[in-house]
Amino acid sequence: LLVTFVSADSHGTSQYLVHDPKSAEELSEAIDAAIMTVLSKPKWFSNLKNTHQYVQAHLVTTCSPSPSKWQWPDKAGATGLLKRVFDSNELKVAGVQWASQIADYVTNGQNPTGYWADYLQAIVAEFNAHYGTSVQIRRIYYPNSVEVGDRVADGTVDMSEPYYYLGGFHGGKPRIESLHFSCVTAGTAGIFIVKSDARIATLDALNSAIASGSNKKIGFIGQGNYDSVKDILDDTAVAVFETDGVVLANQVADGTLLAGYVSEGAPPDPTRFMEISTGIISPRAALFKKDFDTCACPDNANTNAGAVANTGATCSGTGSSSRVVINMFNSQSGSCN
Repeated sequence: LLVTFVSADSHGTSQYLVHDPKSAEELSEAIDAAIMTVLSKPKWFSNLKNTHQYVQAHLVTTCSPSPSKWQWPDKAGATGLLKRVFDSNELKVAGVQWASQIADYVTNGQNPTGYWADYLQAIVAEFNAHYGTSVQIRRIYYPNSVEVGDRVADGTVDMSEPYYYLGGFHGGKPRIESLHFSCVTAGTAGIFIVKSDARIATLDALNSAIASGSNKKIGFIGQGNYDSVKDILDDTAVAVFETDGVVLANQVADGTLLAGYVSEGAPPDPTRFMEISTGIISPRAALFKKDFDTCACPDNANTNAGAVANTGATCSGTGSSSRVVINMFNSQSGSCN
């Protein structure tokens, strides 16, 4: 939606909106177009899934893979984070270093391997093919997904890795409301694993064991995984986080953990474990910052409050009237008070 705000105040002190200088709108549009180009290729998704034996990955779509209907923003007029990507020739991607059977971000952080690494590489390859560029992926790792969300939200990075749960949280709010996100890249069916001799074969049995037993620890590879299934667990369950999937499985096997949640591939040795279906398929996506337009004053005027839309800031002094065209995208307000 394009909205034009015209300052017509005779004293030249009316405020006007300024588009977020770190806007993710155009970058997210370009990434969505690239994702849809990738997914429109016959059998591409199933081939990637089979290559990495990611049996829990499912093609779950929020967007229709018809490339002709997805618009690529113009390179010459690029703004915000898309312009930064072109200018720097790099795409800064936030994530956490973790490893499992289907992905390894630990051994070589800048050249990870596995399902999700290949997925993002394919997206960026389509981006470069369309724009005639050679943009490189620059991965920036943080200790946990909370900080990943923070750095995405403030524009320190351009986007997150494409494996983040839409069901997670950011800043105490649902991710789908506090951040912007790409088309869904995949849906994953999570399972709980317990020792093969634990005699826990169902979700109800697992919850009974949590409620009545002394070991209430359930292992997760990250906060987003926990958030996606915590509502189906007994409320006395204790979440324990371990970013190495093999270590997590071993802790289940030796009894340190009562169970572990697996959404990134099968257990390292299925003969050692019993699998319990959650019945949940969780959509995954890349996260982007949510744009926030700001209030500004005409030339030679000053503002007496914070420059955030709808905060009640007012201008003082003199100046010529101003005219600004704003591309509204997930902004908090369409006007300045």
